[in-house]
Amino acid sequence: MLGAVGMLAAVDRNILSVLLVPIQNDLKVSDGAMGALTGTTMALVYATVALPIGRLADRTDRRKLLAFALAAWSVATAACGMAVNFLQLYLARLAVGAAESAQPPATMSMIGDLYPAARRGAAISVVVVGMTIGFSLGSFIAGVLNDHYGWRGAALAVGLPGLLLALLLRFTVAEPVRGGQDGAKPTEISKGTFRQQLRQCARIRTFYPLVLGVVCMNMAFTGWLGWAPAFLMRVHHLSATKMSALFGIVVGGAALANMVAGVLSDRLAKRGARWRLYYCFAVIALAAPALAASSLVTGLGASIACLLFYTLVSGGLTTVTMATYVSIAPPQMRAFVTALVFFCIAVFGGGSGPLVFGLVNDVVSKTHGAEALRYTMLLGPALLAIAAVLYLVASRTVDEDTAIAAGEASATTP
Repeated sequence: MLGAVGMLAAVDRNILSVLLVPIQNDLKVSDGAMGALTGTTMALVYATVALPIGRLADRTDRRKLLAFALAAWSVATAACGMAVNFLQLYLARLAVGAAESAQPPATMSMIGDLYPAARRGAAISVVVVGMTIGFSLGSFIAGVLNDHYGWRGAALAVGLPGLLLALLLRFTVAEPVRGGQDGAKPTEISKGTFRQQLRQCARIRTFYPLVLGVVCMNMAFTGWLGWAPAFLMRVHHLSATKMSALFGIVVGGAALANMVAGVLSDRLAKRGARWRLYYCFAVIALAAPALAASSLVTGLGASIACLLFYTLVSGGLTTVTMATYVSIAPPQMRAFVTALVFFCIAVFGGGSGPLVFGLVNDVVSKTHGAEALRYTMLLGPALLAIAAVLYLVASRTVDEDTAIAAGEASATTP
């Protein structure tokens, strides 16, 4: 069920990336404005509501919170299809972001209480695979609906199914016992203040390089995801239907990668939590060159082949990094730590990725025209390389921090 919720979250969050070109043509706005619409809106919302919602998820029934949030962002997505100008569309996207900010902390907190550390990689992969399938299937459906009913009809159609799933989630899923996999008792659940929780996070040495690495990785991912459809349509001159079909296949490769990565990282983690981060470094070393090649080769077939290799190899990065930061978080703070990570991603990474790519492309297009995206997309592999270095730094302390979070060692001030 959490995987299904993640699937709809991915569909509703990323549908505007697939519909970027028809929306831009209809509303007559710049690449920078579309980058803001697909990325910065989430950053603004997360900067406002993510951390309070994370604290709420640590203190309330996560099942009810997630069901309410799902219903809210589904309605907001449908409202995007009713917008008649850029301002209305922007406000509807703000509502989508506000509601979706509850999904990561509630989901990761529940998984942390459903599975022990040694099995969280595989468990998280189910949710991430659901999100990947959602993006892949949603890309195809949105493209087909756009060609037949326009981008407004597509937004309306993909938003409404979430209302049914919200009811199923509310009445069929049980709320797990907090700390049930870590030996925590209900009386041990922290009621610390916001400042106290931030201080506790600050004492986790792995947190700093890990979050910086996740930020760089997500800036690369969201920048690429936000502009890859436009790249295929502008550079390779594909229709919305053909683009969405190919793009859906490419992104679908990440689903298989996540299934493998979750199980493989759990096995590697038996040697120590640092092996999850070693895995991330090795994956980026293979995937980044393929991503760079995908934008520079001239043929469509060669470009798609490079992109398929990239997604098949790198698709598990999100799963493995999630398993890492969930395991270094104390049981009573998993939702807050997840919200803090996603806050950093939204404000400094994923939220600014599409905007940065769009602004850079506005500049590059002055000299390279429609071909500018070939060079703008090289920002992706460069950011991934920086993330790889930061993961190596984080691997030096992650074993100790994981043991501390599990109660196997006493935390000391560094």
